[in-house]
Amino acid sequence: MFGTGQTALRDRLRAALHQPVRRDRAGLDRSVTARADLSALGGRWFESPLGPGYVIESVYDAGYCHGDVPLHRALALPLERLARQARDERLAGLEPAALRFVDTETTGLGGAGTMVFLCGVARFDGARLVLRQFLLPGPEYEGGLLGGLGEELEAASGLVSYNGKAFDIPALETRYVLSRQRPRLRELPHLDLLHPNRRLFRGEFSSHRLAVVERELLGFEREDDCPSAEVPERYRRFARDGNPTHILPVLRHNAWDVLSLVALAAHLGAACDDPARPLQAARAAEYAGDWAEAAARYEAAAAGEAQRAVRLEALEKAARAYARAGDAERAAACWEALIAEPRARRVAPYVELAKLREHRLRDRAGALALMEQAVALAERGLLRPGSGELSLPAMRRRLERLRGR
Repeated sequence: MFGTGQTALRDRLRAALHQPVRRDRAGLDRSVTARADLSALGGRWFESPLGPGYVIESVYDAGYCHGDVPLHRALALPLERLARQARDERLAGLEPAALRFVDTETTGLGGAGTMVFLCGVARFDGARLVLRQFLLPGPEYEGGLLGGLGEELEAASGLVSYNGKAFDIPALETRYVLSRQRPRLRELPHLDLLHPNRRLFRGEFSSHRLAVVERELLGFEREDDCPSAEVPERYRRFARDGNPTHILPVLRHNAWDVLSLVALAAHLGAACDDPARPLQAARAAEYAGDWAEAAARYEAAAAGEAQRAVRLEALEKAARAYARAGDAERAAACWEALIAEPRARRVAPYVELAKLREHRLRDRAGALALMEQAVALAERGLLRPGSGELSLPAMRRRLERLRGR
């Protein structure tokens, strides 16, 4: 048993780490009653196995659009394909309705003393989206937030976040561990939308921050939003005096984050098969390992792309994908198209086409003629040799070997 001095020291240590100080249940209940002014936030108090907590619930009807995207489209997520892009095969075969879309707000940027004071969790109930925001009125109610969140995630088959693998989930896990709980967060399949978004839309906009992505992809523009840098200070003011006007902008900011998760998941899922976005659909097929489909989509993207750099990249990707799909003839046609490009000075198409002709098409004479042309152009400065097998000495060695055969 702790003595009086040890108990005081323990409580001071808990306070320094922002851990809840254990008090009797009656004292907590009286505090709940004393905070009736939180009703202005539109939420309610609840009881959890870890103590009382506070939650604000919002319901969005089936036709609700976040920006240009109806939220109910997330119910048709192609999780088989997104699972490979997210590098988590456990997502394949899951029902989108059993996913939980999660976003947190914290008191700081890291460390054991950082508390999660708000966690928004959205799930589908039929075609409606239900958003629950678990709010921490004060450090002593952390058990309630963790307990309520744990119950909310009990029926989840997977999580969806934006950079949650690096930030939100570790922050929550730390709080659970410090409260002597065993979180099941790591056990759940996790679709972190940041990573497939970077892969599918790389080079299309200046930043992959959520606020930029939702504006560029979803058509959603935040008006009078609370800047992320202000969030911790607004919470500190709220926890100090209980004035709901401090926290209301943060609740809206968090709600928009969660709704953007749902809409972005739906948008990425559609981009996987959207003929209007052949480049993104091609990348999605490539990351899913569907080489024949990826090759055809890359070729279509190259045919319709006005920007030369993108067209050349798409043609090269198509050539490599056709080769991996076992279609050497079409791969060769793509390399030939790259060689025929005006002002093309790259060595790779010559070397790759020569390899295809020699090893797959059994056309050694064609491979020899191609390497003779490539070496001559490189020696005249009309091609830019690279490194490794694309260097001029390597090209000469390949040419001599073909001549010897």
